Amino acid sequence: MNVDEFWFLLEASRSAGAKRKEREAFLRQRLWRAPRPHLLDFVQHLSGTREPANTYRLWRAADIIMGEGCGTDSFHYFQMWLVGLGRDVYEAAIADPDSLATAPEVRRIAALPRPWPDDDYPSWESLEYVAWEIGNQRDDIDGDIRDVLTDERGVRPRMDPGPDDIEWRLLNTEDVSRRHPRLWALFGERGVDGC
Repeated sequence: MNVDEFWFLLEASRSAGAKRKEREAFLRQRLWRAPRPHLLDFVQHLSGTREPANTYRLWRAADIIMGEGCGTDSFHYFQMWLVGLGRDVYEAAIADPDSLATAPEVRRIAALPRPWPDDDYPSWESLEYVAWEIGNQRDDIDGDIRDVLTDERGVRPRMDPGPDDIEWRLLNTEDVSRRHPRLWALFGERGVDGC
């Protein structure tokens, strides 16, 4: 499974329904039947989406959207939600996190009252678990799929963000609002100082 096929599979999961559980069921079904190398490819590609997304610049966008300050785990799960929005939205957000203000899903949740229902919340923790669970059930994966990926391919899935752009971490609320003006206009001041 190359990276284009990975993104195609993720985007095809939307055809199964809007709810995350429906999308996960679709992915489980496809990954269960996938050849062993393709299952490992999926885990590797999903893990690979983390590196470009590990920036405080994007983390500050998550702070604005979530409106409550986004901790380490929340940012990790926000990254998976971003991947779930599809390749175009993901790549645009990596290039310019403020572009999320133009994404239909982000605009939709901005219009919803809070607290958001689980399926609307900008977090998708369980996306990572789909392939891991399949790997733990298949006879052709001996041990934890993350360990197999590390042993066979030298890839260790990242569990915690570790951004290098520290100058973004140190910004105050006013600076963040100026640097992400479109997101700020959608979500306003809702607790960005929390991180």
